[in-house]
Amino acid sequence: MSFVSVIVTTKNEEKNIEKLLLSIKNQTYKDIEIIVIDNSSKDRTVEIAGKFTKMVYEKGPERSAQRNFGVRKAKGKYVLIVDADMEFSSRVIESCVENIRGHKALIIPEETQGSGFLASIRKFEREMYMGDPTIEVARFFEKKTFEEFGGYDLSLTGTEDYDLPKRIMDKYGKDSIGWAKEWIFHHEENLTLAKLLTKRFYYARKSVGYVKKHP
Repeated sequence: MSFVSVIVTTKNEEKNIEKLLLSIKNQTYKDIEIIVIDNSSKDRTVEIAGKFTKMVYEKGPERSAQRNFGVRKAKGKYVLIVDADMEFSSRVIESCVENIRGHKALIIPEETQGSGFLASIRKFEREMYMGDPTIEVARFFEKKTFEEFGGYDLSLTGTEDYDLPKRIMDKYGKDSIGWAKEWIFHHEENLTLAKLLTKRFYYARKSVGYVKKHP
């Protein structure tokens, strides 16, 4: 079996982290390690994460640096990069290992879950771009490929999700990115317009670097 390192980035995620880590522990594929990289949480995130793995580290200032640090700690042939507000269906990792052959990285289909009008809009939005490898996010990588490209660009925030797969496809072709056959559930409960706009504005300000890099 191929060893898989699951890397989780966190910041004040006590409401979400246990659900994610429990779904990772309950995977049908067992040859895994869990690495949590926390960015100065002020709540119980680190305490909860410590119940599931001894590999809990502190790193900032942004998600790209956290992820790259996690990969440096990883022992797996493959790395799976996820956010704390996610939850896996039971065969996600098994499906990734089965479908990575012939590819450098994989997209895992994501479904928004949550109640309310804004959550339903986010769900519809995700469904609009399913099947487009330039918009859907690749999360499962050969570690050697991740290292070949230097991981995530530390100058990007938010758009690093699109930059790394684009660089891989630019070198190895569109078919270098494949798809897993299972689902990740992206929890967006209690989503408010203020939270959504604040997040979008933050990422929009940071997207200038991506536009300059990929005009």
